[in-house]
Amino acid sequence: MLNVYLTVDTELWPYSKGWPVTALSSNKTSFDEEVAACFYGETARGEFGLPYQIRLLNQYGLKATYFVEPLFADRVGHEHLVDVVDLIQHGGQEVQLHLHTEWLSEIYDPTIPAHFKQYMHQFALDEQVALIAKGIRSLQAAGVKKLHAFRAGSYGANQDTLRAVARNGLLFDSSYNPCYLGEDCKIDLNEQLLQPYKIESVWEFPISFFQDYPNHWRHAQLAACSAKEMETALLNAWRQGWFSFVIVLHSFELVKGRNTGKLSTPDKLNISRFNYLCKFLSEHTDKFRTAVFSELDPTIIPKIRPQRILHSRLHHTIKRYAEQICSRFF
Repeated sequence: MLNVYLTVDTELWPYSKGWPVTALSSNKTSFDEEVAACFYGETARGEFGLPYQIRLLNQYGLKATYFVEPLFADRVGHEHLVDVVDLIQHGGQEVQLHLHTEWLSEIYDPTIPAHFKQYMHQFALDEQVALIAKGIRSLQAAGVKKLHAFRAGSYGANQDTLRAVARNGLLFDSSYNPCYLGEDCKIDLNEQLLQPYKIESVWEFPISFFQDYPNHWRHAQLAACSAKEMETALLNAWRQGWFSFVIVLHSFELVKGRNTGKLSTPDKLNISRFNYLCKFLSEHTDKFRTAVFSELDPTIIPKIRPQRILHSRLHHTIKRYAEQICSRFF
């Protein structure tokens, strides 16, 4: 049985040109448009954000991990964070911690650095410990009783991040993305990580990926893969006896055209992909189970190394390019 981790980065991005390099105006007090788009996916045709995702997950009997970014709440309003946490947890899904340090220049808390840097790995170990502790406090204040896992914004972690995760009592991290190694992700290892591996006392769950054409990798993100590419990767991972397969999407991934002064529009392609993925997983429960970190006993994680890199089929990749070209016009 392959454990499929459907992970949803749940975050808010302000409508402000040049942010975060250019700070938000002190006159900006309303973030209603951003909240509506980033969390609820409001469009003229209905909501395609968290409510839609959770409803579909429950319809198909699936579980997901919502990696919620809480720093925004110090600037935008804690009531929004409470509402998001409540929606997810009452929907039967789990909340874990996500941090985007871009918000640091917008908020004040004497326990954490006062100025933003793009990635967690740009902060010293003690600063990273404090940042994660701040995130835990914020989510707990919003109603999360127990946290187990962390993901750095933009996958921007290093080994110090994992040490900071461990020092805050979390058991799991999911920041390692092979497609972002280098400038963004700096978890430096001597070999390619395909399955969970214990590093700095934390179990690292890498983002899954596949080779879509020679010498090029594609990570398993809903918006980045065709439905058939994702299906093929899942089936191949199951055939190889993998323990876990980690998929990424975002709270706002089913809408497009997020901008000030207008409603977003449904992203028909990504909505179709999400529906296909949920249906596929629900129809193959003999092979796949959607898993969550709060129910995972770290003592049962097997050491499965090394593994073969997954490969997609060329015609599925070609179809993805065609789909994405068409989606720009419809």
